Amino acid sequence: MFNVKFPTSIIFTQNSTEALNLIIKGILRKGDHVISTAIEHNSVIRPLIELAKNKIIELEFVDCDQYGFINQQKVLDKISDNTKLVVINHGSNITGSVQNIDQISKKIGELEKTFLLLDVSQTAGHITINNEELNADFLAFTGHKGLLGIQGIGGAYINPDIPLKPLMVGGTGVLSELLVQPSGTPLHYEAGTPNGPGIASLFYSIDYLNKHKISKISEELFDMTSYFINRLSKFKELTIYSKPNALGIVSFNITGIVPARVSHFLLAEFDIVTRSGLMCAPFIHEFIKSGPFGCVRISLSDNTQKSELNHLIDAIISIVKDSEQSRNVNIPKVYELPSINNWSEEL
Repeated sequence: MFNVKFPTSIIFTQNSTEALNLIIKGILRKGDHVISTAIEHNSVIRPLIELAKNKIIELEFVDCDQYGFINQQKVLDKISDNTKLVVINHGSNITGSVQNIDQISKKIGELEKTFLLLDVSQTAGHITINNEELNADFLAFTGHKGLLGIQGIGGAYINPDIPLKPLMVGGTGVLSELLVQPSGTPLHYEAGTPNGPGIASLFYSIDYLNKHKISKISEELFDMTSYFINRLSKFKELTIYSKPNALGIVSFNITGIVPARVSHFLLAEFDIVTRSGLMCAPFIHEFIKSGPFGCVRISLSDNTQKSELNHLIDAIISIVKDSEQSRNVNIPKVYELPSINNWSEEL
């Protein structure tokens, strides 16, 4: 699935949040410098902020453009002698942007003490992931998105040449005579009873993905998001934050209506479920200019029918045409978005 150099170094966790915490807290020590980006999920932001707040790491973030793409050179420019970890979200859960990291991975591959952590939670199962090309030291993934497994299962690829402190220790079912956590994967990182049903769900879902070809799924999702964006881009009342993409994500706002109300209208009047708000990624909204309330996100799959997509488009057009009646009487400013430029002031 990931074409990693050491397949036996893939471990299971309860989700990508646990996987990310394991890697971030397992490798970083006092004085380490970390670089991350504005497109990250709180599963990355909060562990890093916690370490920075406790004066363990030095932390810097790189911005993104209006569609959620980062500039690789900005990341490279921040690498210093004490940079220990670069953390990048491979695919944005807000805009569907997929990052090109070839320059970053090449540079980090030349450094002995700097490592790359790639969060593939949104891309796994949607696009082909070849770590022989990406050259990431660590991958973190969840099972319930593009991998089509059930909730409560995730995992990580951990380069066996890079020792990490386990997030927790305990029972392993074997080597019970040892009073310390066994070394080697997966036992060193998988304490406690694993999620058997979750792992089994991935066995069958990955078999499905292999039979249906991820490259074919990518093409279908790209075509569907392109069709959606082209149909709706003519409406001046709509702001679309996504470009056509293989993740099946399109986010938008309707002028004058907070995104939570749009999601409510779509569900109550058209039986369409969407997600709205900041969606656990607070920094990106400053740069795509969707704050402070975030945006509405639709998520498509390769099983989405053209008739369903047209129903969604017609529903959004209907709300746009009735927007004068649907507008908020007064849009309150309830809070300010956190920013990569002033986050440390809140510590």
